[in-house]
Amino acid sequence: MKKIPGAITAGLLIAIFMCSCNDASKKDMGDASKNIKEANADVKEAVIDANDTAKANTIAAWKVFKNESDTAIAVMERQVVVLEGKIAKANTKEKEKLNTDLNKTKEKLHELKEKLQQRNAAFENDINKFDATVVSKNESFEREFKHDMDELGTAIKDLFKDNVK
Repeated sequence: MKKIPGAITAGLLIAIFMCSCNDASKKDMGDASKNIKEANADVKEAVIDANDTAKANTIAAWKVFKNESDTAIAVMERQVVVLEGKIAKANTKEKEKLNTDLNKTKEKLHELKEKLQQRNAAFENDINKFDATVVSKNESFEREFKHDMDELGTAIKDLFKDNVK
């Protein structure tokens, strides 16, 4: 039997080692690829869950806001009816100015009701294609609407302040 020179033996051993390492690397790459796919699926699921939670929270917050706003509008409408009774008892000179002011208040109240109804319809459409803009639109609308309602409430309370002594 012939002896194989040391260099050839070393070369064969290195080649065998490389082949076995290559197989291990391929297995590791396959495992890493599988782990990445699983992680991506987990991230997508987490994003969907977070989106569903945000959507549910937005819907709940809108319902609370809408109910509070509807109640505030109803309260103001009752106040307008009470003011109409008070105006009927005022003297002729005051009655004219009070009626003008009250009509402006009624008009503003009607505009706010319409604005709320329009935003509610837009919200129903927006919620179907829910994204972050829906949340920011609602927050902006709610701030503006509450501000307008506060101003109207102040106007109703002040209606008689300057006119009747």
